[in-house]
Amino acid sequence: MQEKLLKWQNAKLRNQFIFTLPATKPVCGRVCPGCYAIKPQVRFPKVLAYRERMLGYSKEDSFVDNIVAEITTSKRTIEAVRLHESGEFYSQEYVDKWTEIASRLPKLKFYTFTKRMKDFDFTALMALPNFVLIDSLMFGGLNYDKLEKLDQSRTICPATTSAKAECGVDCGYCWTKEAQANGVQFIKH
Repeated sequence: MQEKLLKWQNAKLRNQFIFTLPATKPVCGRVCPGCYAIKPQVRFPKVLAYRERMLGYSKEDSFVDNIVAEITTSKRTIEAVRLHESGEFYSQEYVDKWTEIASRLPKLKFYTFTKRMKDFDFTALMALPNFVLIDSLMFGGLNYDKLEKLDQSRTICPATTSAKAECGVDCGYCWTKEAQANGVQFIKH
C-alpha cells in the first residue's frame, strides 16, 4: 500500500492537509537566498527522502485519483489544502493535475504560493473559485524579508507578526481571492 500523500497540519498551519515536494533547483527552477525549506532537508535526510517520494508520486498517472481519495475518505475536518510547504510547480502536467484535483473537490479550499508564474500556464487553476494561487514575486522580489523592509501598506501575514496567530485558526487570508489578487508578505524568520 502506498504511503499517505498528505501531511496533517504543522506547527504553523492548522486544520489543513499539506502536500510538499523537495526544495531543489530541478523542482523549484531556482534556489532562493535564505530558503527556509532547504534547512530541514540538509539537517534531516529523512525529510528530503520523504519529499522526493512525494515528487515521485506526483508524477504517477494515479496521482489525481489518489489525492482525491485521500481527502474524501478522511475523517478530519479539513479547512484547506496547502500545496508546497516546500517545493514548487515543476511542470505544466503537474499544474494540470492540481487543476483537476481542485475541480473534483469544489467545496474544499486549496492555496499555494509560486515563483513560477512565468514558467507555466496557471489560467485554469487560478480561475477556479476554490483555488488561490499567490505570486511570491508580486512585489518585485521575494515576498519575505525583515519587517522594516516590507511594504507596510500591504498585507503582512499575522502568523509571522505574532506568536499567538495561527494560520487556519486566527487568519485565513491566504485562502481568499483577495490574496491572489493583492499578494501577502511574510516576516523572514
